[in-house]
Amino acid sequence: MGVPSEETLRLAHKHSIHHRHELLASSSCGCFYCLSIYSTDQIEDWTDYPEDTPEDRENEFGMTALCPHCGVDSVIGAGSGYPITAEFLQWMKRLWFAGSERRSE
Repeated sequence: MGVPSEETLRLAHKHSIHHRHELLASSSCGCFYCLSIYSTDQIEDWTDYPEDTPEDRENEFGMTALCPHCGVDSVIGAGSGYPITAEFLQWMKRLWFAGSERRSE
């Protein structure tokens, strides 16, 4: 695949939030925090639900998936158009979770 540009990684990140419909239309997804790759039917918990949502319906109305392996909201689905591979997830992790560490292009 080669090294993705920072712009590509930033655009991909937009697919990790408010993405319920995109994820439900995807067959697989991955977490760029814990680097797990799994079927979207493993997702059970969602966040970003309307403020007045009753607690027992939060998962029904949540729009951002939480990873079933680590609980972090860093899930991206195959429907995003970005590769759901260990390599791509690692690049995402380096950008979003490595502080100010910079990649060389």
